[in-house]
Amino acid sequence: MKKSVKVLGTTLMVLTAAVTLAACGSKSGASKEDKNTISLISPDHSDVHPKNKDLWMWKQYQKKTGVTVNWEQVKDWDNKKQLILSRKTLPDGFYQTGWSNEELTKYGSQGLFKPLEKLIPKYAPNLAKLMEDDPSVAKAITSSDGHIYSLPYMSTDPLGGGRNFKLYINKNWLKKLNLKKPTNTTELANVLEQFVTKDPNGNGKADEQGFYMDSGQFGAFELMIKAAFGFNTAGRTAMENNFYIDDNDQLQYIFTDDKMKQVWEYEAELYKKGLIAKTAFSGMDYDKWVADAAKDKVGLFAWVGSDFIGASSMNNYEPIAILNGPDGKNGSLVTQSGVMGTSAFIITKEADEAKTKKMLKWVDYFYSKEGSDFGYFGKEGVTYNVDKNGNKVYVKKILDYPKGAQLGAYQYVDNVYAGFFPYLEVEEKLKSISKGLQPEVFTDDPLNHMPKQVLPGLQGTVEEANKLSTIQTDMNNYVDQARVKFVTGKWDIDKQWDAYKTQLKKIGVDEWVKIRRAQYKRYESE
Repeated sequence: MKKSVKVLGTTLMVLTAAVTLAACGSKSGASKEDKNTISLISPDHSDVHPKNKDLWMWKQYQKKTGVTVNWEQVKDWDNKKQLILSRKTLPDGFYQTGWSNEELTKYGSQGLFKPLEKLIPKYAPNLAKLMEDDPSVAKAITSSDGHIYSLPYMSTDPLGGGRNFKLYINKNWLKKLNLKKPTNTTELANVLEQFVTKDPNGNGKADEQGFYMDSGQFGAFELMIKAAFGFNTAGRTAMENNFYIDDNDQLQYIFTDDKMKQVWEYEAELYKKGLIAKTAFSGMDYDKWVADAAKDKVGLFAWVGSDFIGASSMNNYEPIAILNGPDGKNGSLVTQSGVMGTSAFIITKEADEAKTKKMLKWVDYFYSKEGSDFGYFGKEGVTYNVDKNGNKVYVKKILDYPKGAQLGAYQYVDNVYAGFFPYLEVEEKLKSISKGLQPEVFTDDPLNHMPKQVLPGLQGTVEEANKLSTIQTDMNNYVDQARVKFVTGKWDIDKQWDAYKTQLKKIGVDEWVKIRRAQYKRYESE
């Protein structure tokens, strides 16, 4: 009996030792795996895109780098990000997720997001070179506390990457009516009037529209008109944030400026004459608009590219990049900063020093020419071929994709749709050629009509963000309501203008201007 107990005891000791060794081996394996594995959260675009873990591009990049990514993809990101931040354990990083500059500062100062400014020069040399070549990049991504908590989404092409809005005018109608492409707001009104009165589509019906888009897309058109009236002194992002910089280098709020009154008077006159579609603010969805375009009913729309109107109609339109005011002056390219997004790649507190360096090296590839091309075109012989002119053109299975070449490419590579990736965008004309399209031809020399400066989004402190949040929401809501009423004629702009400005003062426009001026002053002094 004692012998049996001894044997059993020996057996247990051997088993225990084996388990211990196995556990040690497992721990060693896990450490090796952890060293070459990163966890990232990104938005879920699986309605039009394979899951990231299944995407050809990411499989190829894993082979190239030896780094495995554990992807967690989240739908409805904006409504879920605060819940994700409250988790006990965060991912190593956030990829292509949207955070405001103020949120980056807030969570960075709380220690949730890692400061990266000291590591970028050594471990992200491609991005460091872009920052060296253009000092505004560092200004754009440096938080108000002096730290860089996120890497940018970038483009060095002012005409590319979705950076610039243009008007797109029906070139067939211009030819039919023997009209020249308009260069200023007066000429534009005259052309639109002939579009809606002279049956340029030739069907014998008065079904032609002047400016016509799906409801809710009026903003791009108004940016072009605002630029024509002199508001585009600091670029598209400034106008979208409701300010411009005057001749004395002073930041001014757009929507109380008397030039804005002129903009709305101009738009109201177009609307009154039926040159802006009556569905401009409600009642028209995207699919119906695209269908009407296919029936040749659309005279003018505004967007970053003509393909927005649908593949069957896009070639009927040519761009107007520069629109002058009624005096023939002030027109400039409605483009935004090369830093198109500041929250493209964030490393969290969960990543140790070694993993942080690895992640920076991993993502920095996409700020190089080689990485940029890989992220957009893929690999020669697999996703693209090189034509006789040396240009990359997607393979037939992508070009013939039922939903278009852009979404066709999106089945293989990442940086072709949705945007806000930690990447350097490919030059726009090369993107067009890759999809079998002719690059846009401009007759108004847009690159020689740049704004005086092109500001990125201004960095604010957490305190400033708290003060602005309520003021800005209330101001924007009031301006949106006023725009509809002024343009559609429900409010008489001459009689209501002073009352409108008084209401904005009550909401807090003076405090808003004070805060924004402080942010602009900081930007200039950096």
